[in-house]
Formats: sequence, structure tokens, C-alpha cells
Amino acid sequence: MNSRAAQISIYILTMLLTLFPVFYASAIDTINLGPLFYMEKDEETGEKKIDALGPFISYDKKADETGYGFRPIFYNYKDIRKDRTAFDFLYPLSSYRSFEGDTKFQALFYIFYYKSDLQENGYREREYTLFPLIFARHAEDPDRSFFAVFPIYGNMKNKYGKDRIQFVLFPLFLQTENYGVKNSNFIWPFIGYYSGNGASGGRLWPVYGQKTVGDSLRDEFALWPIYMKRDREFYGAEINSLAILPFYYGLDMPGRKQRTYGWPFFTYIDNTNRNYKRYDMPWPIVTISRGDVNTNRVFPLFSVKKEDDFETGYALWPLYSWRSHKLDDYEIKKKAIAYFLYKDVQNIPRVEGGRDSRAINLWPLFTYRRLPDGTAYFNFISPLETFLQDNPPRERNWRPLWTIFRWDRDEEGNHVSSFLWNTFRTESTKKGVKVELRPIIPVISYENTVEKNKFHILGGLFGYSKDKENNKKILKFLFIPVNIS
Repeated sequence: MNSRAAQISIYILTMLLTLFPVFYASAIDTINLGPLFYMEKDEETGEKKIDALGPFISYDKKADETGYGFRPIFYNYKDIRKDRTAFDFLYPLSSYRSFEGDTKFQALFYIFYYKSDLQENGYREREYTLFPLIFARHAEDPDRSFFAVFPIYGNMKNKYGKDRIQFVLFPLFLQTENYGVKNSNFIWPFIGYYSGNGASGGRLWPVYGQKTVGDSLRDEFALWPIYMKRDREFYGAEINSLAILPFYYGLDMPGRKQRTYGWPFFTYIDNTNRNYKRYDMPWPIVTISRGDVNTNRVFPLFSVKKEDDFETGYALWPLYSWRSHKLDDYEIKKKAIAYFLYKDVQNIPRVEGGRDSRAINLWPLFTYRRLPDGTAYFNFISPLETFLQDNPPRERNWRPLWTIFRWDRDEEGNHVSSFLWNTFRTESTKKGVKVELRPIIPVISYENTVEKNKFHILGGLFGYSKDKENNKKILKFLFIPVNIS
């Protein structure tokens, strides 16, 4: 941006900030200056909405919610009723969340992370992460508190799916613990042994390793991953597997038998739990199954898989695919063309009185949503909605920047559309219709409501209006009103 353009932008922003208190305090319900400035307010409900400089400056106040921001730099949102606060800075680079006394903050895509949880007794637990260097938690229970500086020293508890993680000069020493079983490693992952809660064994990876936990588990490998054997008991059921790769893999468990030859290409599965047999020959090119699960697949030409309440398939993958899933209350139907280029998802009710919903994406052109409560919207352009559906931070911080055209419908059936950030705007409500073309200055405005009819060109240079209450008619010529009642 050159210096002249910067001066003009600063001048416009200064003018808007100067006029804002006047507009805000005025009795006018709506002010539309096209993409430069738009304001509407409802004195009865106290709701207010302001957009300035197209999509960049926004203020939105509802009964219990308030949001304001300068996109895409920052956006602040607060919901009083739910005791929820959100602040985003260059989302998703940095974000802050607060909910019922609990807070979370992350920066640099979670490289730095802070969490604070308020306990029922009033004690506040805190956790800090500067990945991958520092990990810390300060909890009321000392057994849950920890501090770690990677790779020098650490003693983490209830972290990353483990009851305990200890390390000293990683990878020289690393010990993990789950359910009392310890896995101790020296020069991880090459040398290790197991202990605690009936566990024993050790390994010299990848040459040989063996692990035993009482009578419930026995693991063994040699020249990993060529030879691997596991026998375990899971909730009273015995599960046995043996792999000699790439020649053979076998799995035996109650209700399921699997044999694979020339892993992973040729497989036979006999699943009596779900009453079907499956053949891969070779996987993933040809798959056939018969029984309660019926599959016919020749990749990438076609695939059809059917169950009682589920069906999925494709033709010329990834050119076209579909999926159907029947639940108790509704059926979900999905269609896709070119994987993500076009997506169509329908929720069809299966009970009397149910309400359907639908979502359509044509990347990167448009997004359409219709919800069960009757609300709906349409966006043009739409580059991210296909991949990040139902993401409120994305909606607040980014979507308005590229939405050239937007159409909304509320629960009562009222319609509002906006092209180029209110340069062309239409409203259709129970009271009537309003249409405005305002590229900053009013070019055309039309209104047909229960109160009046109006049609103006250039803000009244030429126009006609009629007050329906007293049948007063006004004709305008060169901004001069003439009463023609």
C-alpha cells in the first residue's frame, strides 16, 4: 500500500470513528453507506449491528451476546448467559477461551499452551506447555503435579495417555507407566525392560524382545517387524495373533478368525459376531464379503458395501462416492464428487414431526446450510467451509472477508441478502420488502411495507413515496418534494 492510499484509509477510518457516536445515539434504526459503513439497531430488544470498511470492522450485540473485532487481526466474543468468553488473534495463531471459570490460552498453534481449571472447592489448577521444551502442572493433589524440561529431566503424570512419563537426558533414559506396568528404556527405543504389577521381560530392539504381564499378556518379537506374537486375555476373552511378515498374519479371537498371506494383500476373515465372511484378493483392489455385511469392490472402478442400516460406495474413486446411515430418528445421506469438490449431506427424519436439514458445498464457490429449526444461509465465495464445517472461530474471524454474497433466513422465515458487504442489500420480512443499491451513496432504494411504499433514485433526486396510514403521496424531482395526494 502506497502512502497516498494509506492516508485515505486512515482518513476514512477516522471519519467513521468520529461519526460512530452520532450514528449510535441517533434515532435512526438503519444507516447504510454500502461497504463503507452499515448500522442497524432495534430499540425494543437492544440489539445492534455495525459493519465498517466492508468485512474488516464488526460490532454485533444481541440480548446475551456481544462480539466485536478488526478482521482478521482480532475478534472478541462474550456470551453472558453461558458465562463464555472467546478472544482470537490472527486465528488460529492465538486464541483465548473462558467458560464458567475455566480458561484456556494457546499461541503459535499450541506451541505455547496454558490451561486453568476452577475446582468445585475453589482451588484453581494450572497447566503450562511450551512444546516440546517445558511441561508443568500445579494441582491441588501433589500426585498430579509435575514439571519437565525436555530433554534434560521430566516427571509427567496423566499426560499423553500415560499414568506417568519420566526421562533424564532423553533418549538416554525414558520410563513410562500405565496401570502399574513400567516400561524402562535406555537409549530409547533400543534397550528396555518391563517391571511392576506382575510384568517382566525386556528387549534389544529390533533384534529380540519379550514381555509378560501375569497370565493376561505375553508379547514377543524377533527381527522386528518380521516376527511378532501376542497372546492376551481381554475381559475374559483370549486373543491370539502371530505375524511372520510379509508371508503370514493370523488373528484368533471369540467370533473372529483372520488369515493373511503375502501381507497385506490376500486376506480371509470369518466374523461370526457379525455373521459375514470377507475375502481380499488382493487388497485393496478386490474385496468381496457375504453375509450380514455384503461388499463388492474393484478399486478404483466401483465399490458397494451394504449392512442392515448402513450403505457406502463409490464409482471411479474419487470421482463419485456416497454413504447412507439409518439411525432411530433420522437417516444421514452423503454424496461427494471429486472427494471434496462437491459435498451434499442430508439428514432426513424417520419419525413423524421430524425436521430435515441439509448442507451443500461446491468448493471454493459456495456453501449452503439449512438447519432443523428452519434457519438457512448461503455464502459465495467459500474456500474453507468444506474442510472446517461448524467452526464458530472461523465464522467470526475469516468468513466475512471472502463472502462476496450472503443470504440468510431466520426461524420466522425472514430473508436478508447482501452483495459486496451491503453495497446491494435486500430484506424480506412479514412487514414487507426493502431493496437498496448503495455503493456508499444511495443509487436506488425501494420499499414496500405495511407502513409505506417508496422508490428513490440517487437518494431522492427522483422518487415517489406513499404513507399508507394517511394515504399521503410524495413525488420528488431534483430532491424537491411535491405533495400529490
